[in-house]
Amino acid sequence: MGGSMYQSSRKPATRIRLVPAMALALLLGSVSVPVFAGQYLEGSPDDGLIATVSRSEPNLIRVEGRKIRRIQGVEGEFLVTPDKETGAAYLKPNTDKPIFSVFVADDAGRHWKLMLKVADVPAETLVIRDRSRARVEGKAFNADDSRNAAIRRVMLALERGAEPEDMTARDTLEIVPLWNEARFVLVRTLEGALLGEKYNLTNVSSSRMVIDERELYRRGVLAVMVDSLELEPGEATNVMVVLEGRDG
Repeated sequence: MGGSMYQSSRKPATRIRLVPAMALALLLGSVSVPVFAGQYLEGSPDDGLIATVSRSEPNLIRVEGRKIRRIQGVEGEFLVTPDKETGAAYLKPNTDKPIFSVFVADDAGRHWKLMLKVADVPAETLVIRDRSRARVEGKAFNADDSRNAAIRRVMLALERGAEPEDMTARDTLEIVPLWNEARFVLVRTLEGALLGEKYNLTNVSSSRMVIDERELYRRGVLAVMVDSLELEPGEATNVMVVLEGRDG
């Protein structure tokens, strides 16, 4: 894959801290439009769907075409307020954990597992879509849908350390200049129709670091995911980046 796309793209400088605004479920992004109103989680009940929720505000969760019957998880980690009229529910985190899991049961008897990343962002809307139902109903993916599915596939492969059959993986240890307060190391790449890069980001400063994924967008970047948006001194997190392919 060659050198990282961050090399020479930004001179190391004093960090400007912004409010985090994006996560894995916002993988439909582009450089020109980096923020969206809702997070669409498409998959099947066997999948683990990943999303970001607001730490301080209620977040709306709904299952497309269905009504939510209940939301289950570890007692005390969240509060749920059902909307019986619409079949949706409002969820507010009640834990200091950066990530927690819940199961959303709908009126078709299915249970959707959500891995929720807690961040200091405004209230989010999570829409669960049944991929198999869409296929049964004969809904064809348009070009954008296919592209977004490909982006999600690369992102999940980076997250899980997998190597898709149609991509070439390479492990590396390449330090990339980013911010004075951070050590940014490229640890893995995937190359195929799209390109994937996995980094390890360490807070080398003496103060708490708040990461805004939008700061990691550069020309050709399609999606960015950071495992932990807040780092204490010495803490590290994984950063996954999906880019246009060489022919893109």
